Amino acid sequence: MWLTGLYGGGKEKMGIEEFQKIFLELYPDLCVYASSFVIDVASSKDIVQDVFTTFWIENDKLINKKLIKPYLFKSVKHKALNYKKREKRKSGLDELFSSFTEELANSENETVEAFLSYSNLQSDLEMAIQELPEQRQLIFRMSRFEEMKHKEIAKELNISPKTVETQIYRTLKFLKAKLKHHL
Repeated sequence: MWLTGLYGGGKEKMGIEEFQKIFLELYPDLCVYASSFVIDVASSKDIVQDVFTTFWIENDKLINKKLIKPYLFKSVKHKALNYKKREKRKSGLDELFSSFTEELANSENETVEAFLSYSNLQSDLEMAIQELPEQRQLIFRMSRFEEMKHKEIAKELNISPKTVETQIYRTLKFLKAKLKHHL
């Protein structure tokens, strides 16, 4: 496979000038490529930045410079598809909170009923979260309220990103069942 030809060991780290040249040459094309998977331009740029950051950190293992371009394009594709997958998993709860918040913000004459409904949803959500095991509560709060990425949570809690993903999935499933009367 071409990836095994790209990385080996014992080589020197790429110089900043060489990296900068590669960055300046490929960044625009990689952003356009990422945009073919992810509609949001800012997210596309973030994906490409992440790929270049990883490439910079790992480039000392580089042995075949002819494979840099395909490696970067393949990396952008995988990162973009993973981003898309994560975005699809956004729960109905996220949409529900967004619609409530939007409704309250756009309402010229905020009705007491809408405010109470939102208030009830918030208190029911907090009570449901309190029923979760302690680590699951922590993971969920870090993900949804502190807006941390799965990898960041995993690193901070010293667990695998897959565990974080599983715990969030289970939490969302539990919360949907608990809050179904709000949906």
